[in-house]
Amino acid sequence: MSKRLIVCKLMILTMALTSLPVSQAQTSAAEGSTIKISSYMDDPFVKESDLRHIDALRIGKDENGKPFLAGDRVSMINEDFIYRRNAAGEFVKFAWNPWPKDGRSNEKGNFNFADEVRFPIHETERDADGKVVLRDGLQVWKPRDLRLGITTAFAASNAVKDASEFWAGRDLLWGQNGLLKIESQTFAEFNAIYSPSAKMIFMGIYPYRMPGETTVRIFECATSWEMVGHESGHAVHHTLKPNGYGPGFNTWGESFADQTAMWTSLRDPRRVRAVLAETNGNLYSSNSLTRFAEAFAALTGQGTGSRDAFNDKKVSDTDPEVHDRSEVLTGAVYKVFTLIYDDLKSRLGLDERQALTQAGEIMGTFLTHTTDYTPENQPTLEDVGKAYLKVDKELYGGRYRNWFVDEFTRREIFDANSVGEWMAHEAAVLDLRLPRHASNKKIDKLVQANLDRLGIPPIYGLLLQSVTRDERFGQTIVRVQVRRVSDGMLFDNEGMLTFRPDGTLADYHSPFPESTTSQIREQSYGHMLALVGQAEQLGLNRHGGLLSIVRGADGQLTVEARVMRGEGINCWVEAFTLEHPEGERRTAITPTFPPISGLQPNGVQILTADALAN
Repeated sequence: MSKRLIVCKLMILTMALTSLPVSQAQTSAAEGSTIKISSYMDDPFVKESDLRHIDALRIGKDENGKPFLAGDRVSMINEDFIYRRNAAGEFVKFAWNPWPKDGRSNEKGNFNFADEVRFPIHETERDADGKVVLRDGLQVWKPRDLRLGITTAFAASNAVKDASEFWAGRDLLWGQNGLLKIESQTFAEFNAIYSPSAKMIFMGIYPYRMPGETTVRIFECATSWEMVGHESGHAVHHTLKPNGYGPGFNTWGESFADQTAMWTSLRDPRRVRAVLAETNGNLYSSNSLTRFAEAFAALTGQGTGSRDAFNDKKVSDTDPEVHDRSEVLTGAVYKVFTLIYDDLKSRLGLDERQALTQAGEIMGTFLTHTTDYTPENQPTLEDVGKAYLKVDKELYGGRYRNWFVDEFTRREIFDANSVGEWMAHEAAVLDLRLPRHASNKKIDKLVQANLDRLGIPPIYGLLLQSVTRDERFGQTIVRVQVRRVSDGMLFDNEGMLTFRPDGTLADYHSPFPESTTSQIREQSYGHMLALVGQAEQLGLNRHGGLLSIVRGADGQLTVEARVMRGEGINCWVEAFTLEHPEGERRTAITPTFPPISGLQPNGVQILTADALAN
């Protein structure tokens, strides 16, 4: 057996799985090291919940010492209210929250809630006249001791954390100081939200009425494993790429989140077996792995899900809306995934289960490490495509390059010049090397000694923002931030240097907008200086945000300052620009699903929050 084959098989056998099926629980684990937990693997409309095991170290304890779904990485919480979106798009209080506000275990000290009703009925408190009871102006709903939304969200988010940290080779301090809080029932809408201001996840609930029924049922988005996996993917993306913003970053983020859910799910042996049984080992068709949010299709009668990774979409036939455009990247990557799956079977002789599992691991590694090779602030889909080529070159010896190039070109992520530009970028990477036993102080000294070579003009300097060490592949990722020399003023412009295990520089992306032309970079510095001076005169930096030198929608350099406003699910960005120094509102959270109500083609009636009063 070849060394490569042995390594691949050992990786499969030693993967750290968060949620294991009961029948697959690790026999080497000490007694009591895992706890039973009920969870949906997809959502209630696809399959009933399963009983699994989760690492006891992920579970906290309440004041009485009983297991509690509030560990040091994920904490399940709920507040007193259910919200709805008003005409202005703001979430306002609507009803008192009838779901449990915590993650308590059952009387046996575990989280086995397998007997819970699969499609719960919505019930409100009513007065003698049959009207919905209001307390402090809010609807009162009958208490419902439903736990599967809480347990599924906890299992899914922990699985994503384990998978992403394994792929990235580093600890991910997501959420607030490493703790991701999730509200499992927050607002009446078929949606789920990762809030970049609160660094939390908020899950919706969705009222509907089945054909021929008079009762209202509630779909809890938290019971959709992949919806929680998607939102957890956003939390991972924002942790790995903390300075990203702009339409390109947001589009990439939607694909990143969908892929996070897909590749994480393949770490579960039961999921692998189900996909193989469903497809007969032929992944060249739509299947439960590629379909996202099948509950959406079940309720609306539209398609097979909200999105499908098995697609042939191109940039030119998709809308710039971030979810729609993201399917281009996801579809391209899924196609390469199928080729890798076939390659692992034919070249290494892996069986279907091993090949599917290992292909998912490879794609997860690609996914997380693209964040190490893209511009830090305003990446485009083309930049992300080039990052896939770079990860392939650095970690896989260029084995999959042609497959990525073909797919990215066919789908118009790449144009005729993209590969040539990437190769020119590679050829221009500086000959820099980290000192031995490189401390942050030594790394900063290296950066300061090479400002001119890094293309930083004399009026600016660089502040060391962070140093991240990848323990799996031995890389060192250095982030830097622009600082003006004259007065030390910081700018919201960040760059990054990625070093190989041997200390040589593998990649560098400037903190300033990178030119895609052959124009000499220095010609733009005088223009940048004038733009910054104009921004200061207009007071753009006096609203609580740092000035940022960016490329505008027209591709030209401009300066703006961005400030996050609001909190929780009600957050947005206020941007102060040269054109609008008074400030303009920008979206910080893009709803995954458009508002839907009324009678659907399949006879299901989708209800608005207001309709619940009747």
